[in-house]
Amino acid sequence: MWLIFLTVILLFAVCSVIYISHFRSELKGNRKLFCHGMTAVLILTGIADLIMNFGEFKGAFTVIGTAAAIEFMLYAYLKEKQSRTLAFMGKAVLTAVVLELTFFQFPSYRLITGNYEHTVLNLASGELENCSYDISTGGITVTGKNEISISYHNLDKKTGTVYINAEFPEGISGKINFFADITEETGYYYRLKAIDSAIISNSPQSQYAMVQLAGKSGDARFRFSGINENGSCIIKGIELNKPVPFDVMPLRMGIIIVLSTFIYACIYSAVMNCEYEKNRKFCHIASLCITFVEVCVVVMFVCSQIPEGGFFDRFRLTQGNQITEELVLAFENGQFSLLAEPSEELLAMENPYDHGSRFYGEIDCLWDHALYEGKYYSYYGIAPLLIFIPYHLITGYFFPEDIAVMLFASVGIMLLSMVYSVIVKKWFSAISTGVYLSGLIMLLTGCGIWCCAGRPMFYEMSIAAGFVCITSVAYFLVTSGIFEKGKMCLSKLFLSSLLTGLSVMCRPTLAVYAICFFLFAIVNARKQGKGNIIKFLCCALIPLCCLGLFQMYYNYARFGSVFEFGIKYSLTINDFTRTEFHLHNMLVGVYNFLFAPPAFIPDYPFVSAPFSFLGLNSFYYKDEGTISGLLFLVLPIFGYLYSGRALKLIPDKKSRISAAASVGLTGIIMPVVITCSAWESGYSARYMTDFSWQVIMGAFMVLFILCTKSENINKKRTFTAVMGICAVYTLIVVGIESFVFSFPAETFPEQADMLDRLLAFYK
Repeated sequence: MWLIFLTVILLFAVCSVIYISHFRSELKGNRKLFCHGMTAVLILTGIADLIMNFGEFKGAFTVIGTAAAIEFMLYAYLKEKQSRTLAFMGKAVLTAVVLELTFFQFPSYRLITGNYEHTVLNLASGELENCSYDISTGGITVTGKNEISISYHNLDKKTGTVYINAEFPEGISGKINFFADITEETGYYYRLKAIDSAIISNSPQSQYAMVQLAGKSGDARFRFSGINENGSCIIKGIELNKPVPFDVMPLRMGIIIVLSTFIYACIYSAVMNCEYEKNRKFCHIASLCITFVEVCVVVMFVCSQIPEGGFFDRFRLTQGNQITEELVLAFENGQFSLLAEPSEELLAMENPYDHGSRFYGEIDCLWDHALYEGKYYSYYGIAPLLIFIPYHLITGYFFPEDIAVMLFASVGIMLLSMVYSVIVKKWFSAISTGVYLSGLIMLLTGCGIWCCAGRPMFYEMSIAAGFVCITSVAYFLVTSGIFEKGKMCLSKLFLSSLLTGLSVMCRPTLAVYAICFFLFAIVNARKQGKGNIIKFLCCALIPLCCLGLFQMYYNYARFGSVFEFGIKYSLTINDFTRTEFHLHNMLVGVYNFLFAPPAFIPDYPFVSAPFSFLGLNSFYYKDEGTISGLLFLVLPIFGYLYSGRALKLIPDKKSRISAAASVGLTGIIMPVVITCSAWESGYSARYMTDFSWQVIMGAFMVLFILCTKSENINKKRTFTAVMGICAVYTLIVVGIESFVFSFPAETFPEQADMLDRLLAFYK
């Protein structure tokens, strides 16, 4: 079978090379007959692979047949129309397939050379420790974290692979630690953890482990244990030198083809180097596709974490969380305090905000609720109640938090894409198509919403709601005409003001952007004629002021202060009523949110974000999961270093001041204020949603000014290429870090295993 497989690969490679060499001409004679004939054979072989059992080569022939069909279609298209990018894609397809079936299948080639005898070990005859062979199940049960072991002596086998036939309970995602201590000819003692692996449910590939010994194996001790108390599986068999089946991953090939072709296009393609203004239709279609893919990933992130019962059952919840249920019931009951009453023990405490006293005194309380003057309150924003209350009144059920996050995040991403497109269309239409698309990819990928979509709890729901509100503000504000000369759309200005107020009622942190909006409105009011200034100010300020006054009243009614949102009285780990400010605490947040570089390692998770406390000798709250600093997620942010040069290119002083104020306030000053103010709450990756896209957008505007004002064609082409490379970098780094954040290996072993297999070719 190996001979057949290698022959098929060779035939595919020969056909592909011939097709690629004739992308600009037509095949004739024997070459044409050979290539078309072999393509048909390869396609038929691929179809047969879908129907028949090809053993350990399952899926390999399907990949070859599909790739042969793609090469043929590219050849047929390119002999009529020329495209350097599509011609390169043909080479990328060939490269991806060859890499997939050779380099990335390294474990499957382990036994191709050498005399490895396939041996099935009898479980019942092994030396068992902390376990017994169960005839009824036909195996040995692993339960909880208690380690069991199976030992064999004097194997005298040349060993290349070990296969563990493990059976997990149906419908349960599980993970079992697997270690093997083996003696070999070159040493008397056990080589401890000669195999250090894990067996994962629904992952047949994880049941195989390669082993590289210096000589024949002697004694072997196979050890198994669950990663937690709930871990359970049945070991049904152990085999030595069983061939590792191919683990073909179309996703991996697709990533290689798409990313390499995108970079090539940004460097060489005439279409990608064409100005946005002259290529609007293509840009519009491509931006729709990019936005659609990003939204689909958000939906995938959320839906993959929906509890048992399915998607539609989420809309029939009889219980909710602090926002979707407790606040909803309180408002329906006509009160601001929650319906739940604090326990007498809690009210009798000298300091109920002291977590230690509550914990050791076993005082019953509602976690992360605000307690003030004997009543429970919620310090989370109430704007989402505009959806949750009507839903509850109409259906009788509580709105699902994960679906809310999905909706807010998806709509927010679509709005952010629209904001970016409008800004480019209005002021930077001279940038290239490649720069436009690369910028959109980086903006949507680096906007920070992935940490909310990846863990859709009610904490993330408030942030996602603020995200959709503030992106709506940006869209209506930019399209209202406030930054341009001429007639303004007052209805859009009104909506911007209304949504600015709602954003603060979702997330108090976003009040900094309400300040920005207020300043923009006051400054631009002078541009209006005497007859329009009153209308302008009414549309710009009345909605914001009304919502602001209501928020102040809401704060005062709960906590006796118009400026107190309630976090000060929350029942969490910290006693915020006595928290002192220290500069060092603030610097920890600023560093980790903005400047922490990613670490690249060859093992899972491959790209990580080490968190640094900067030598802080104090308590600083750190949430689970970290993301690299924003500057190293989206590298063009360093474009702020060219702000001075960009301002000099703006012709008049008034425009320079306006640009500096707009970009400086929204993209630099306010994000820094947000990161500095997070010192009290600590670090959580979800907080980056509050400021990330604003920082990215501001940096892009600086770079786009330099690009549009430059007349050097070579510099523009270089900038397009650099932006394309940066976009791919952002996709990889943010993609991996967000995936690892959303699917921790301990909780989602199957998803973590998929990422591991996607990148770790050597396992």
